[in-house]
Amino acid sequence: MLEFLRQQLQELLAKRAALESELTAVLEKPKAESRNLTEEERSAFDAAAAALRAHDAEIAEARARVEEVEAAQQRRANADQLAAKLGQTGPEDPHRPRVEVLSEPTQYGRGRRHSYWLDLARTELNRGDGDGGVQAARERLQRHAQELDVDLPKREQRRLARARGDLEQLDRDLGHHRRGLESLFERGAPEQRVAPNRTDGQGGYFVPPLWLIDEYIDFARFGSPIANSVRNLTLPPGTDSINVPKVATGTQTGMQADGGAVTSVDLTDTFVSAPVKTLAGQQDIALQLLDQSPISFDEVVFADLLADYAMRKELQIIAGTGTGTQLKGLLTVAGINAVTYTDADPTLPEMWVPWVQSVSQIFTKRKMPATATFVHPAIWYWACSQLDGNSRPLILPEQHGPFNALALQTGEAAEGPVGRLTVGTPVILAGNMPTNLGAATNETRTITLRTSDQYLWEGGMRSRVLSEVLSGTLQVRLQVYNYLAFMPDRRAESISVISGTGMIPQAGF
Repeated sequence: MLEFLRQQLQELLAKRAALESELTAVLEKPKAESRNLTEEERSAFDAAAAALRAHDAEIAEARARVEEVEAAQQRRANADQLAAKLGQTGPEDPHRPRVEVLSEPTQYGRGRRHSYWLDLARTELNRGDGDGGVQAARERLQRHAQELDVDLPKREQRRLARARGDLEQLDRDLGHHRRGLESLFERGAPEQRVAPNRTDGQGGYFVPPLWLIDEYIDFARFGSPIANSVRNLTLPPGTDSINVPKVATGTQTGMQADGGAVTSVDLTDTFVSAPVKTLAGQQDIALQLLDQSPISFDEVVFADLLADYAMRKELQIIAGTGTGTQLKGLLTVAGINAVTYTDADPTLPEMWVPWVQSVSQIFTKRKMPATATFVHPAIWYWACSQLDGNSRPLILPEQHGPFNALALQTGEAAEGPVGRLTVGTPVILAGNMPTNLGAATNETRTITLRTSDQYLWEGGMRSRVLSEVLSGTLQVRLQVYNYLAFMPDRRAESISVISGTGMIPQAGF
């Protein structure tokens, strides 16, 4: 098995060299002709770079598998050595407990009618007759714990592989090539925290089924389109803050006379910091409700907590103050491109100018194009209702091939991409955009971003159940929590915010 995995890794590394050559080949022609990339060449470069990033993720996972098997073989060798030392050289004890999860359904897998939370409450309080009673609940929890002994280390290995791949890719993007983990961790940038409250997996049975953790939000609340659009990275374990180096003053070149002095300006650097914050919530539930409900009510509560988690995360990313327990949000970053639209009676042709300015300023200052414009639904649908002098809508469906449209509709989703400005950026509805800003606390904002410049690190969702604290009233407490860090100020020039009285949502929308 190990040789096979190593061979796979070798093949992946060989394929990576070919992909890197393709990426280099895209740049050879423009370099030889001393010109900028054409649109076709830029698209080819982006596609080749994306393929290389995806392949690097496969390499990271393959490396993790090799390391996992090597570690398992080493543990086996150590165990055999210890057994030989103790004189136990015979076959493995057939009575020794051994669990191997292959493809059979797990105790609390999707479609099984057992409730993890209810079983936990039954065993903690030693009461309840449903679903086989306390003894059956205890046996299911024991089996679940054995399943986790197998599944959690594999999941952790995959998560660490993704984190390692993200950090290596981030380091390459920052221009530090293959320094990998050293650039962000060995330089002393992040603080390390080893207190028990930051350690994953503590609490014995207090680890819910893996499939339940993977269930994310429903659509009862606005979700997190901005959080989903920025660059998402895996939060490394044991980290309380993340610092990214930044060039503050660049070097210079200049024309030189024969024998004259060469232009020389020293490079200076600084760093941008993103502290790790905790986002958490809980709900107390009567045991009678869990015990007697015809549905798995604990799953309903858990899904609702996750929905609110997604909404609160988005609110922090938009408007977090960056002080105390809050993340720093896009609206609180210093040095952004501020565009003002002041108009007591706004019209779409007049609003069109600040929309284009928000895109233009990013390209002018960042030297790279914006990639998305985030709009409150009330502003977008009001804009869709605006007509020209001949009572024709100014925003038309894209398939109609409009002649004089300011923007195009590409969908009618409640949230997410719904259109495209004719200057190039997609329009994405962001229902969590505040509507209580400005002097009269009735304005919203429109945000244009180059989304790849904002980094969001997020850990794996944690959850637990607490029964002792409420046992005197036959209640249990469900909690969810996660650690996350957001870095919106890595490049302030890649953020444009439109504000002013023209951004007051109109009546009826």
